[in-house]
Amino acid sequence: MKHFVQLSQIPRSPDYDYCVIGGGPAGLIAAHELSRRGETLLLEAGAASPESSYSELRAATTDSVLVSDHGVHPANPWTLRGPGGGMERYAGILVRYRAQDFDRSAAFAHASADPRWPIGYEDLRPYYDEVERRFGIARTTGLDPTEPPSCAPLLPPHPPSARAELINEAFDELGIGHFPTPLGVNSRPFDRRPACTRCGPCNETLCRTGAKASVLPLVLGSGSEHRLRLAHAVTAEALRVDPSGRVSAVECLDTVRGRHATIRARHFVIAAGALNSCALLLRSTSRLHPHGLANGNDQVGRGIQFKLTGYADVRAPASAQLRESPTLFSTTATTDFYHRLPGGGCGGFLYEASASDRPDTIRLHFVVSETPMAENSVAPAPSSADGPNVVIRHRTHRSDLRRLRSLRSIAVDTLARIGRGVRAQEEFNATGMAHLAGGCRAGTDPRTSVVGPEGRLHQCDNVYVADSAYFPYAAAANPTMTVIANALRISRQLAQHS
Repeated sequence: MKHFVQLSQIPRSPDYDYCVIGGGPAGLIAAHELSRRGETLLLEAGAASPESSYSELRAATTDSVLVSDHGVHPANPWTLRGPGGGMERYAGILVRYRAQDFDRSAAFAHASADPRWPIGYEDLRPYYDEVERRFGIARTTGLDPTEPPSCAPLLPPHPPSARAELINEAFDELGIGHFPTPLGVNSRPFDRRPACTRCGPCNETLCRTGAKASVLPLVLGSGSEHRLRLAHAVTAEALRVDPSGRVSAVECLDTVRGRHATIRARHFVIAAGALNSCALLLRSTSRLHPHGLANGNDQVGRGIQFKLTGYADVRAPASAQLRESPTLFSTTATTDFYHRLPGGGCGGFLYEASASDRPDTIRLHFVVSETPMAENSVAPAPSSADGPNVVIRHRTHRSDLRRLRSLRSIAVDTLARIGRGVRAQEEFNATGMAHLAGGCRAGTDPRTSVVGPEGRLHQCDNVYVADSAYFPYAAAANPTMTVIANALRISRQLAQHS
């Protein structure tokens, strides 16, 4: 990936206008936007190795420990280091949060961390629309009862797979509405990218044709007119505060050469992923911030949230004659139970999730959000050369388990209409953590939040958080589109006012 180079190859600047930490979707879109305004350096901890297998990239991110009711386990966050982050291997599902997701205080009255966002859907809508115009999303409109206002679809939806057709028939028998899963995968040529040819499994793999939307090609193809430098294999170790109280530099490690470096900038944007964004702030101690940067009220790292997820599957009946292997991960979904489950409580997202290694299997993925709890937290691990760098303390709220099992029952009932021997499995956080969010929660009260609505730290006026760590509440819908839209909003406002 020739655009990303080692830090030693970056022309030295006495002072960058902006330094962005993290080269996933949030960091890339922020750096791309800020480079229109001034000299920008992006630091990415992962190496530029696009040909690595998904399992190799996952293994490289296993640098944390989970402490929970089930004991102490190595934690394996569902995220990938390396330029582009997890979006380089995602399933292509791009959906907006619903308007109600920005204030779920009624549904989570028992939450010990406020689930309310300091912005609403209408604040984010123009950025959602811009993301859709940039990438194109294959979707329909009018079939999803929870669909928020948006621009008109730019691409038609993908037709249902043979497996999705069976799921849709079962949904119809049960009176469950459904619609084509919105995908950032071209259903026809769009913006110089080809239409998907369904050449192979889409999830956990690189797109070989460019049909699947990603921030990385957008940034790398932007040309030389932007003042942007990209460095990979660089770990940000700590932010340093000058006597005035502003952050003046980031201390980092070039892991290729094994050398430490200090990068100076006027503004810093943190987008290292929820875990590492929190850990960076907590490592950034000083006389003014003895417990970590912006942690004067003990809020950094609190309110970490995962998705609660699981799968239900059934073997297709012989009469179905499913000969082809799955390609697109998902082509049908329902939000009939998104706002409320039959037994009560905030609901979740249910969609087809094809398993590429099991062509005779029909599978549904069920997903619910987690109650924001201040006690669920992340902190840097004690210093150790070979040990993890992050410790996560987490307990799943019993009401969340009830909600997850309620949605699982709906998935099982649906597949039971297709075949016998339905199997269902919940995926708990001891083995993998999906769609991490929170820890640098946004709000208007510095006593209970870390950043303000614009993403700026309450206790430091030139540092911003632009990734999912910002989220006070991580909805049941897939977060990628919201991460990109919010990072675009934060970086554009920063560029306009700096």
